[in-house]
Amino acid sequence: MLFDTHAHLNDPAFDPDRESLMAGLAEKGIGFVMNAGCSLESSRDIIKMAERYPWLYASVGSHPDSADEVNEEVINTYRQLCKHEKVKAIGEIGLDYYYEDIPRDIQKQAFRMQMALAEETGLPVIVHEREAHDDGMRIVKEFPKVKGVFHCYSGSAEMARQLVNLGWYIGFTGVLTFKNARKAVETAASIP
Repeated sequence: MLFDTHAHLNDPAFDPDRESLMAGLAEKGIGFVMNAGCSLESSRDIIKMAERYPWLYASVGSHPDSADEVNEEVINTYRQLCKHEKVKAIGEIGLDYYYEDIPRDIQKQAFRMQMALAEETGLPVIVHEREAHDDGMRIVKEFPKVKGVFHCYSGSAEMARQLVNLGWYIGFTGVLTFKNARKAVETAASIP
């Protein structure tokens, strides 16, 4: 039985066939799914979805693309949502400097606020980090009690080793299948 640790089953792309997809997961060997929140709105939707399926779990958080929504009021709402029995993580949170739609200082503040919430609640985190390796590591090290997964890892082998030594998990996703994925494949292969 497999556990899909990172899904976005609430994405509108699934609207036409979501119910048949959900019904067919078990026959494909998938026994559990973690549905990751990307904003306050999606986090609320994901919890409602998780209430309908015993094998579906939720994480709550604001992705770097939604970092500008994070303030004390949103953190307080996430704090309340974390009390739900189906919420098992904070995420998808982190930094994304690739497009820089949201200024870096706002992303870093949102990341720190959500890492502090994870520390307070004792929940693990799901981190999205893209082209922000130094800042990502710096913030992770500010919260040594917080653990989790860098779900779509693109950093160096050395950074991966540091994360593993700090008790973190590393996720390699479909990027390994891209034509220019040599660096990611080499990094994955070099982690002890």
